[in-house]
Amino acid sequence: SFNYLRFAGQAPFVENPILYYGTLNTLRSSSGVVFPQNVNGFDRQSKMPSVMNYSFSIQQAVGFGTVVDVGYVGSLGRSMMWIRDVNSIPFGANFDPRNADPTNPAVPLSASFLRPVVGWNGINLSEAAASSSYHSLQVTARRRFVAGLQFGAAWTWSKALDYVDSDNAAISTLVPASVWNYGLAAFDRTHVMKLDWLWDVPKVPTSNPVLGMIANGWQLSGITSFVSGAPLGVGYSTTVGIDITGTPSQGARVVVTGNPVLPKSERTFSRNFRTEVFRLPQRGTIGNAAKTVIRGPGINNWDAAVFKNFPLREAVRFQFRWEFYNAFNHTQFSALDATARFDPAGNQVNARFGEFTAARPARVMQGALRFYF
Repeated sequence: SFNYLRFAGQAPFVENPILYYGTLNTLRSSSGVVFPQNVNGFDRQSKMPSVMNYSFSIQQAVGFGTVVDVGYVGSLGRSMMWIRDVNSIPFGANFDPRNADPTNPAVPLSASFLRPVVGWNGINLSEAAASSSYHSLQVTARRRFVAGLQFGAAWTWSKALDYVDSDNAAISTLVPASVWNYGLAAFDRTHVMKLDWLWDVPKVPTSNPVLGMIANGWQLSGITSFVSGAPLGVGYSTTVGIDITGTPSQGARVVVTGNPVLPKSERTFSRNFRTEVFRLPQRGTIGNAAKTVIRGPGINNWDAAVFKNFPLREAVRFQFRWEFYNAFNHTQFSALDATARFDPAGNQVNARFGEFTAARPARVMQGALRFYF
């Protein structure tokens, strides 16, 4: 379905002429200007995309009704899809005097005149040429429900690498993809820790039925999540238009002069990484930043619930549930400003660069009454 969708709107089925300097009276008699179109293609020699999964694990009972599982889990993607523009404008084309606009030599010709294949704009070729890899250590511990208590713990330490995160993502055709596009996947999370538990609160021995109804039948449960933040690239903009690469087909990346990672003890609301290590790339260069250079905020979340059971008969009962999401109501930031802004002198002028910009929901509580029969 992806390939069919990419060919929707292909020439010669759709044309979008533009009328300049016309009026409604001249609309029907005017000749529209038709610019070269972007077209989509598909590599007819492409291989079938494939994914290889493999794992190895060892389980061991460690007592107290608990089983521990330690394993390695991996996955390799081969011949995955990416898009490559085979009609990219070369580096420096806008700087070449031969490409100056005759009517205004201070600016280059329109991009349509600078394409290697004249008469078309982008020629976006879908190819089964990408790859990906995932490697992880996975440890779980699970205690079955014994003596009124069950719990589970799962920790994954992993690394996911790829060229593109989805089939319709494009790669660079002017810089080798292994340099420009290969790196941590957007969904990479170094550490994922999950804890869950369910506890039947011990009964209070009493012969008083009213006291027993109030004091007994309680359950506590919860899920705790600790997750590393997503890998992020650092972008940039300028206060005035500056053509860095000389081509609209390939932008530059920011220049990194040092390690941007701050120790956790030095991080604040407005300073989550070293903003001073980023510089504006020089004209005619492409910068030196990798695909990702920092990580966004992680997850530290506690969900909990309290249940009270009211038995009526052997198989009939009411249950009152009170659930807490983000139970401790602590602030969990979810995004930060990772875009520098430079003036013509190269000074970074974005006052919010490195600052938190969004947070996950505050505590939510909900109650429910259930009838089991």
